[in-house]
Amino acid sequence: MKLRAVAAVAVVVAYGVLCARGLSEIGLTDDDDFYLPAGASYADWLFDLTASDAFTQGRIDRAFGPNHEHPPVAKYGFGLFGKLFGFLGPIDGPRVFAVFASTLCAAVSMALAVFQLGLTRGLFAGTAAVVALASMPRFQFHSRVGTLDVPVAAFVLLAAAVALWGERSRWAGRLAGVAFGLALATKLNAPFLLVPMFLFWWLTRPWPRLHEPGGGPGRPRLRLKPLPTAFFSMVLLGPLVFWVSWPWLWFDTWDRLREYVSFHLNHYPILFYYFGERYDQPFAPWHAPFVMAGITTPVAVMALAAVGAVLGVPAAGRRVLRRDWPVERERPEGDLVWFSVLNAFFAVAPVAFSGGPKYGGVKLFMPFFPFLALLAGYGALRLWELACRFGRAERVAAAVVLALGAGSAFGYRAAYSHRGFDAAYGLSAYNGWIGGVRGATASGFERQYYDVAFRDQLRWLNAHAPERARVHFVPNHKEYVRTYKWFRKAGLLREDLRLTTSEGSAHLVVLTHERRFPRYASDFVRLSERQILFDRSLRGTPLWTVYAGSRYPPSAEAPADGPAASERR
Repeated sequence: MKLRAVAAVAVVVAYGVLCARGLSEIGLTDDDDFYLPAGASYADWLFDLTASDAFTQGRIDRAFGPNHEHPPVAKYGFGLFGKLFGFLGPIDGPRVFAVFASTLCAAVSMALAVFQLGLTRGLFAGTAAVVALASMPRFQFHSRVGTLDVPVAAFVLLAAAVALWGERSRWAGRLAGVAFGLALATKLNAPFLLVPMFLFWWLTRPWPRLHEPGGGPGRPRLRLKPLPTAFFSMVLLGPLVFWVSWPWLWFDTWDRLREYVSFHLNHYPILFYYFGERYDQPFAPWHAPFVMAGITTPVAVMALAAVGAVLGVPAAGRRVLRRDWPVERERPEGDLVWFSVLNAFFAVAPVAFSGGPKYGGVKLFMPFFPFLALLAGYGALRLWELACRFGRAERVAAAVVLALGAGSAFGYRAAYSHRGFDAAYGLSAYNGWIGGVRGATASGFERQYYDVAFRDQLRWLNAHAPERARVHFVPNHKEYVRTYKWFRKAGLLREDLRLTTSEGSAHLVVLTHERRFPRYASDFVRLSERQILFDRSLRGTPLWTVYAGSRYPPSAEAPADGPAASERR
């Protein structure tokens, strides 16, 4: 038993090491420039709590003014980890918190599997779930950047898990409110957790029996299902933790709370490219999030999750129809099935049906992926157990491992940088159902988003840009002004290189192939007449291309390692 427990911990540690290994290869997103400075400001306030004005409105407004559109917990993490891991630099130091949040997802997934299925069965299912999580290129990309999406996935999963354990532990039921409050204080995905958890309790808790009042003759009366301690803890304690953790709400509370809610109810539109159509307002159709999840998740993971649902839901459904509680050994397994299915669906549903903007690939419903991985882990377990009945356990176990590896290999080959096993191009990963990034591009999907300033792009400019070169990005130069200043701050950008807002004064023009921008087509046609100095392509699909600008030295030759200029994978 101790050996199995050690193995469970080792699987989670290995996952964390894998995440940390790829950290230095991940480019900068436009979100990094929002959340990393805000995190530093929040952390400075935490380290200065002894100051005489620390709790005054003026001091708190200055500290929490940056990015007050979103709650603070993830930004606390970025700020504190930035100080703790400052030796990694101003970019990678804070982002260690994203690695921590992703590893927390793996740890909670393993713990859920073990607690609900037992150590032996749970270790198998939990390991498969962690491997499934590690095989998702888009989730892995977000596990290494300064955004709120994986942190909220971690805290939503933690809150849901503690609420589930509250079925068998009064203390866990009470602590569910604290975990839910931390999720609320991370991002707006969290409040929707109440919907699947309420449905879970309604489905899995028994109806009280009809009884005769006073023990004598009379009309039977049906009592309502009792709600668990976790529900009341989440509803009552969760908002309190949310408020206490966010000092910006301590003053003018109702006005600021209305401002927070109004910002998200009336969120500005963000361009989204879907089946060849550019969506701004009106927003993309309701099915877009489900389709994006279906074509970006490795096929093997989707298949194992389907097996888990098909083999698990009918049995769990029969349990719901029973009049009494099922025997104790059956409860935890059925609970895990309902828990995973309901939470996976309702992680996507608010984005799909809320009428709000849909953009950024899968970033808006990141909590979906850990629950899907749990369901895939359960599917792997059920396949293994079916094989045991026919004496083929070893073969099926090996097939499950190979399926998870082979199913994600296509996405990794297309999405991962040549410098190591990292998720540098994870946002360009599509699965075999759509034909990878090439098939997705042909079908009218965006090949990247976030205006990522890639690390290999930075290395190319440092190595090959002319002396004192001026660089201009199209079609969305303003985002690169924000991100490249971080490269300069970290000492990663050549001192003589500058970004220029004027394409006419540029030595180099970098075209990022993002078709959601209305001007992309004209930029592409205009620049096609220029000399190509370098082209970054994945599976024959260009992601970004460096062209000679009007100021490029006429006598200069194309860099020797740029296939006149292309590096394709």
